[in-house]
Amino acid sequence: MKNKNLLENAIWSPWSPREELAPKFYAGEGKLKISTGDNPNVYGKFLSGEIAVSDFDMVNFSALFCCENVKNKENSVFAMISFYDGQKKLLERDYADIADTGKKSKKSKKKLCRKLDAPKGTAYLTVEIGARWCPEAVVEWDNISLETSDKAEEPKRCAKIATTFKKRRETREENLKSMIEIIEKAGKSSPDVILLSELVYESCYDDSASNQKAQPVPGPLTGILGEYAKKYNTYIIFTMNEKEKEAIYNTAVIIGRDGAVCGKYQKTHLPLTEAEWGTTPGEGHRVFDLDFGRIGVLICYDQFFPENWRTLALMGAEIIFVPTMGEDELVQRAIARTNGVHVVVAGYEGAASSRIINPLGEIANSVKDEESAYVTESIDLNKRYFVYWMSIGPGNGETKSLFEKERMTATYGAVAKESHKVKKT
Repeated sequence: MKNKNLLENAIWSPWSPREELAPKFYAGEGKLKISTGDNPNVYGKFLSGEIAVSDFDMVNFSALFCCENVKNKENSVFAMISFYDGQKKLLERDYADIADTGKKSKKSKKKLCRKLDAPKGTAYLTVEIGARWCPEAVVEWDNISLETSDKAEEPKRCAKIATTFKKRRETREENLKSMIEIIEKAGKSSPDVILLSELVYESCYDDSASNQKAQPVPGPLTGILGEYAKKYNTYIIFTMNEKEKEAIYNTAVIIGRDGAVCGKYQKTHLPLTEAEWGTTPGEGHRVFDLDFGRIGVLICYDQFFPENWRTLALMGAEIIFVPTMGEDELVQRAIARTNGVHVVVAGYEGAASSRIINPLGEIANSVKDEESAYVTESIDLNKRYFVYWMSIGPGNGETKSLFEKERMTATYGAVAKESHKVKKT
């Protein structure tokens, strides 16, 4: 175990793209400070020297900071770690994250931190700490630390995901029989989650009104499916018409491995036809911490509003499940790519509309035909996805991190990260 602070005696050099953009720099007594003045275009940072590490190392960076007059801390206050090989070629460049310290005071210090495996071929790294595009601001950092340790096997965070496809039947009873058949078939492959499509129980060729089909949650339908979740030790995600007092919602229900309801999301964006059936829109987004990772759910028409995806990504969702009647592969792949999340879809428009998409927007797997009915894919939630030259120059940039850290929320503050804190339940 190597735990020496490699930045303890660092000599920090000030840097700015041009002299007219330079802030005032202060360094001493273990602290770094930037004062930006009245220039809205200010951009400045401190650079460490080269710090020798190897590709056998895990590096752990942290620093505390406090700031005044900074509107977008995620973007304007930053620290980066850059890895190079022995020929000074940039391999990878990563932002540190702003961690929630749990303290609510405006004067409370915040924390920048990131734990990273040095990429293959690493000979040294550099650290940069800076502020940008925040006039009349003062930012001060202290307790700046960089430690290394031998790479250790992280606990695996893998999830085996099953998505399904079935055609609607004549009656709800036939739909339920078909649902159970698919769950039985997929359950034998030992998935962590089975996703069924939108209104998979109610979607049939009878003409009953939605209020006649609706049930409470929990209720008879969740009880039946709960038995199969328990039988196969899996989560089941499906949507149904939920009756809640006079309101009827299109609700995604998450049934836990124990067979009990462990979460639900009520569809937020309703197409006009659904609204005219008397469905009520849900009032907010939710993420769910399952035993393998954090997920979110969107339902059909929700997927065409990119704010939904961004909000769930900012809330920390790693996989977003989409039970849907509508089909739009282009939207689903683009959203996976631009948010750096896994997307799992259960559709109605042909078997291939049920698909699993990785954070680069690539289809990892899809259902082949109605007879096969389902497909599974193992997702490694510790795996990072990189794109060469994505923002950071001639090296690998991690899309999920970059898309969060480089957002200019002053121009679209309604989707600011601080507006979407996860509520503790």
